Amino acid sequence: WEDRIIVVVSHDRYFLDEVCGDILHVSGVAKRLTQSHGSYSTWSKRRGEQQKAFARTVELRRAEIAELKAYAGHGFKYGGSSASINKMQMKAKQAEKLEEEEAEQADELAALQEDVELPLTLQSGGQLDGFCVQLRAVAFGYPGSAPLFRGAELSVDTKSRIVLLGENGNGKSTLVKLMTGALEPSEGEVKRNAQARVAIVNQHHADQLELHMTPLEFMKHNFAGDGSASHELLLRSHLDRMGVPTTKQQVPAYGLSGGQRSRVALAAVSYVRPHVLVLDEPTNNLDLESVAALADCVARFDGGVVLVSHDQ
Repeated sequence: WEDRIIVVVSHDRYFLDEVCGDILHVSGVAKRLTQSHGSYSTWSKRRGEQQKAFARTVELRRAEIAELKAYAGHGFKYGGSSASINKMQMKAKQAEKLEEEEAEQADELAALQEDVELPLTLQSGGQLDGFCVQLRAVAFGYPGSAPLFRGAELSVDTKSRIVLLGENGNGKSTLVKLMTGALEPSEGEVKRNAQARVAIVNQHHADQLELHMTPLEFMKHNFAGDGSASHELLLRSHLDRMGVPTTKQQVPAYGLSGGQRSRVALAAVSYVRPHVLVLDEPTNNLDLESVAALADCVARFDGGVVLVSHDQ
C-alpha cells in the first residue's frame, strides 16, 4: 500500500498519528477544505498557534478601535481649532476602517473557533470515607451460558481511578452493570454504600435525548423540581456552565451535534453530584474536540472514576 492513497475518517487521535501523513480539515463555517502536511498532533499544534495568534490580533485591534473612538468622542475637549477637529475626524475614520477589517475577517475567526470546545466541569458529591462499591467473590453468567468471570474482587472509593481492560465480549460492561445495580451477581456479593451516588456515562449517553426535546426540556423532564421560575433558572445556569449556552437550550436535539448532545447528557449526570463516575466507552460517536473536553473534565472530577475504553 506504500504507493497508494488511503483516506481515513476517524476520531481516534492515536490512530491518526500512527497512520496519517496529511490532514484534510473540513470547515463547515468557511465551507473550505484545507490540507496540512504531517500528523494529527502536528496539525493540532499548528492550529492552536493560529487560534492564539488570530485571537491576539483581534484583541489588539479592538483595543485600538476603543482608543480611537475615545479620542474622536472627546469633542472639543482638546480645543476647537480646525486642526483638532480634523484630527478627531481622522481618528474616527481609522476606527471605522478597523471595524470594516474585523467584519471582513469574522468568518475566518468563526472558522478557527468552530472546533474549540468549551471546558466541562462535572460537579461531584465530594469525598466519602470508606468504600462506595465493593465486589466480593463475584461471578456472573447469563442464563444458558458459561460464566463470564468468577471470583471478582473490587473496591471503589471516591479516590479511585480504575480502568477495565479486555477484549470485547469478556464482560467489561457486565461488570459495570453489576457495580451500578443494573445486574445481580450469580455468585458472591456486591455491596454499595447507601450514601454514595454512582452515575454512569455509557457509549450511548448522547442518545438519551429524544430528538424532539430541547436541552432545557430534557433537564426539566429529569429534574422537575417545584416547577418554579427560579428552578428553571437554576437548570438554565447549570446547562450554561456545562457548555450549553442559552442559544442552544431551546434547540431540539435533532439540531444539535453529537458533542452538544453529549454535553446535555453530562449536564444531567453532573446535576446529581455523583461520588463515583462510571464511564463505559464514553467517547464513541464523539468528535476529537469533545473527547479532549471530556478527558479534561474527568481528570478534574473530584470523585471516583471507573473507565471502560479503547481510546488511548
